[in-house]
Parts: sequence; structure tokens; C-alpha cells
Amino acid sequence: MTRSADFNTADFYDYKLPASRIAQEPLSDRAAARLLVLDRASQTIRHMNVGDLPDILAPNDLMVVNDSRVVPARLHGRRAETEGRWEGLFLSEVVGADGRRLLRLLSKTRGTLRVGERIVVVSEQGQDLAVLELVARDSGGTWLVDPCSQEATMQFLSRVGRVPLPGYIRQGVAQSTDVERYQTVFATQPGSAAAPTAGLHFTPALLHELAGRGIKKAEVTLHVGVDTFRPIA
Repeated sequence: MTRSADFNTADFYDYKLPASRIAQEPLSDRAAARLLVLDRASQTIRHMNVGDLPDILAPNDLMVVNDSRVVPARLHGRRAETEGRWEGLFLSEVVGADGRRLLRLLSKTRGTLRVGERIVVVSEQGQDLAVLELVARDSGGTWLVDPCSQEATMQFLSRVGRVPLPGYIRQGVAQSTDVERYQTVFATQPGSAAAPTAGLHFTPALLHELAGRGIKKAEVTLHVGVDTFRPIA
């Protein structure tokens, strides 16, 4: 591994990770995930599992969890005119100049998209689910899109969207089981483009045991944005 001497550059953090070392499926027992524990007093390291947390933490310790929930933000479809493949990623909901509810999307396709063009969103099986109309392209290179639907945005995405897996997991291709497997057990607030991954290793049984040991829990909502999919510049 070759590193730059300047840790402020992206090259400093570059390294090779064999694809064989990247898990493609989660453990059936979430709490069996490995956990590295540093004892600050003795400066020793222990190799344990997430399920050992009740024996690691002490009564009245406070565990803070992120209750953000992953939104099925990835859309797949085709351009109505050319039949070319299209992919979008939901970023936010906005109100257009004419009062219409619009979706801000990152968009990827071959060729150049045009204002007024229509996109047909499809299911994993190729079934037509919705039609989007491209309204405007903003200064950041994203598109404002009319979902052509009276559904609330989260309801619309739940019906037509897919879990936005990172590209190193099955090349980003989601499965129906990922809808729940890619959520933490305390996820209640929709808004993330990716799961707060450390929280994926908790189970209801583990949370119950922690509470029984007198370990306190507090929730914060920190949504994970689309930048998590982008390389370090």
C-alpha cells in the first residue's frame, strides 16, 4: 500500500480490500458480530461479540442509538421515449415554483435527459409501477421530478423504491429481504439513504438484556445522506 505523507489527502486513506473479505449477507444472529473492545485503563484489547455488551457496560451507563430509518430511495426504470435504462436516487422533497410537490433525485442514464421527459419506474420483475416527469435540473446536477401521484412521498417510495445498498454489496442490487435486514431494530424516523451500520448488530433480545442490567438508552435522529455512497474527493 502506497500512502501520501499528507493525511489531509484522499490518497493517505487508500488501501486494497479483497472482495472476498466483504460480507454480502448479514449474520443470521445480528449480535454474533465481532466487537473489538479497548480497555482504556489497562490499554488492552479484547476480541468479543456485540452480544457481550451486557457484560462490558455497567449499570447506569448510557447507550445512545440512532433511530433513523432507511428510505427505499433507489428507483429503477426506463426512459419512455428511448426505452433506455434509468436509475434514480431520492434525495429530498421540495415544493416547486407552481406549488407542486416535487422529488429531488440523482439520476443516471445513457445520453442526455430533457425537461418534460417521462420516466417509467419498474419493479424487480419489470412491472410498470409509476411515471415520473422531469421538471427541471438544478445547479447541483440533480433533477426535480414530478411523481405524478397523490401519495405522500414516503408512501410513494415504499411502493416503488428499493433499498439503496452500497455498490460493494451485490453490486448494489437489493433483494426483498433487505427491506428489514438493512434496518436497525430501533429505526423509527424515515430519512436515511443508508443504515447507521453499527446499530445493525442489535436485537430486541439484546436491548431487553441491556435494560435489565440497568443500562440506559437514549435516541437521537441522525440521517445518513447520499454522500455515504460517494468516494472521498
